[in-house]
Amino acid sequence: MKIAGAMLWKLNALTIAFLVSACSSGVETRIDSAGESALSAQSFSGAAAEDAPADLKRAYDLVRNGLVSRGFSPAKEGGLFLQITLDARDASLALGTSARDANLSAAKRRKPLQNCVDTEFRLGLTMTRISDGTEVYRSRVAEYHCKMPLADAMPFMVETAMADLGQPRGRYLVRRDAVE
Repeated sequence: MKIAGAMLWKLNALTIAFLVSACSSGVETRIDSAGESALSAQSFSGAAAEDAPADLKRAYDLVRNGLVSRGFSPAKEGGLFLQITLDARDASLALGTSARDANLSAAKRRKPLQNCVDTEFRLGLTMTRISDGTEVYRSRVAEYHCKMPLADAMPFMVETAMADLGQPRGRYLVRRDAVE
């Protein structure tokens, strides 16, 4: 009788752990960076429009602070132009092009027993030399989240987008422990 009770308790604990793991298994951050190696610190300009959404303004502030901490200086007419894009979409929808049959972002399937809808957060950071229009750095970062709001994911996404500044590494994946 005690053995059956202990087995039942273990089975219940295992079931609960499996259910909880549906949204707490960690987050995968997909990164794609390109640009010049050994990019020197210089002045930059660019900001969110006054009527831009609060999340986009916050992304600009986080990037600006990150650039300043790396020796770059904000200026009204800097040598580099900073552009940031930010979006959130239902992750069950694929993004593609009509020109070709390729997905820009594949649809994400729901995990077994997942009780919420995934959202894909995407952040783009582009720095262009104003004098000749050369793109000196580009980084695209994307994550899927079920429960975490964009505001909570944004600091890590911005830091990840800036991590390759001056040393672009192309496409790769970072995994971290966080609530999806």
